[in-house]
Amino acid sequence: MKSIIKNSWLIGLFLLTGSCESILVETPVSLATADGYYSTAKGIEDGLKATYSNLRNFATEDFMFVTEIGTDIWTNGFGGVTNAPEINDYSPNLLGVNGKITAVWNNLYIGINQANTIVSRVNDVVDMTESQKARVEGEARFLRALYYFHLVQQYGEVHFSLEETIGVETTANKTPSARIYQEGIIPDLQFAIDNLPATTGDYGRVTKPAAEALMARVQLTLGNWAEAQQRAENVINQYNFQLVKPYGELWDIDKQENSEVIWAVQFTNNPVTNGNGNRTHQLFVFAYQSNPTLERNIRDGVSHNRLMMTNYLIDLFDPSIDDRYEGSFQTVWYATNPGRINGHDVAVGDTAIHIVIHPVADNIQNSAPYWLIDYNGTWVGEATDLEIGGRLRRQWPTLRKHLDPSRPDAQTLFGTRDLVLIRLAEMYLIAAEAAMNQGNNNVAADHINFLRNRAAKPGKEAEMQVTADDISLNFILDERARELMGEMHRWYDLKRTGTLLERVKLYNRDGGANIKEMHLVRPIPQTQIDRVSNPGDFPQNPGY
Repeated sequence: MKSIIKNSWLIGLFLLTGSCESILVETPVSLATADGYYSTAKGIEDGLKATYSNLRNFATEDFMFVTEIGTDIWTNGFGGVTNAPEINDYSPNLLGVNGKITAVWNNLYIGINQANTIVSRVNDVVDMTESQKARVEGEARFLRALYYFHLVQQYGEVHFSLEETIGVETTANKTPSARIYQEGIIPDLQFAIDNLPATTGDYGRVTKPAAEALMARVQLTLGNWAEAQQRAENVINQYNFQLVKPYGELWDIDKQENSEVIWAVQFTNNPVTNGNGNRTHQLFVFAYQSNPTLERNIRDGVSHNRLMMTNYLIDLFDPSIDDRYEGSFQTVWYATNPGRINGHDVAVGDTAIHIVIHPVADNIQNSAPYWLIDYNGTWVGEATDLEIGGRLRRQWPTLRKHLDPSRPDAQTLFGTRDLVLIRLAEMYLIAAEAAMNQGNNNVAADHINFLRNRAAKPGKEAEMQVTADDISLNFILDERARELMGEMHRWYDLKRTGTLLERVKLYNRDGGANIKEMHLVRPIPQTQIDRVSNPGDFPQNPGY
């Protein structure tokens, strides 16, 4: 929410000092005590803003690696191989010293303690009404629930506290995940549902439907199918959200605040207040500038080559009927410089690269006036220069969802695109999965068909429809991949459904040879293990 958190990176350094004294810095308000500052409406609102601002850490390589890579649909591109390959490969090097594993842990706990601070102090504010206090508490408790949900999913049993930490704490507990859900996540979300408004004038603030949507996700994760279905259907039916059509318009940088977004993390084009910006635009882009007629440009993005599609993801699409392939992936690049390809002169604006997901005869590829990259079913990690995955894992269709053509120049890494965390399509998928698990495949098919109707190419609506007999766990997982790939769901989807080990072994050749039961949780960061004074009560996760 640009109007809410645009300055929170500045105030957050002050407001988070209750969580971690080591980041105390001098600021214009640093002489104010937390007790005095938080006792006013302005102070508690500023503290809430700091709780929101920590969400911007979701838009990083760290969070994308632990939620998408190492699954059936994403593996390491060249940049992934050279930056923490062990997360995808599940190699013996995946340890608590991993920088990304540590960064995710630290950022989630900073957010949790800031939320704890707001919850513990809001009722003492002197110049707010009771309804205003309940709204602030509801937002903070939603954020705390979200942070704890990611912690539990990633690390299993973790330190659990609903109280503000002041000063240095050296003891920690390992709390069973079930208790964290029952005493923390679920009551926090229920409080948010009961006390937040359905709409708000500040785009980006948490609302009742956002809380209900996250509750649906949580209940699905816990296997409470009826509750998950009811919550998801409430979001579908009781509010004013609508699916965006065509699918590709979801990712139009000029249409970010659209009818499908239930909740998103906001960024700003002011470099002073944008923090590190949204960095996800760099991660799914292949090295297009290795083409002799292309250089890095704003339109095509920053190619850090981190996450590359697996064969399984490629095979999930039928582009002749499903608009989500073209809506999700860039497959054509246009020359930014004159040059020669395969003996042909190429002018600025001519096609420089075209990627297709079917085989093409080598003689046609070698004579085309552009790089014509095809797909022959070769594992992407072993592909030739003329295939997807070739040039040492440096070429594949770019995922459009995170591209940021609003950056001021081609070298800027600080993206300003919003990061969508909850959108309406997920609710249809949750309702379908929950209905299926209750034996209601007809209801599940109805939800899936509504979603697939939006995804159908014009005139192909009938071909996109499915029946109750088509509904299965594998089908729903495939549909979630087609719809939600690259949106920080996939690792959780496979873990929730008990298919992570099976699907990685089947479809991710890089990680399949190494993945074990221990990998259903991440290692506890070694920095955390080292700092506790009661190590016997806070051991490393088994196997690490």
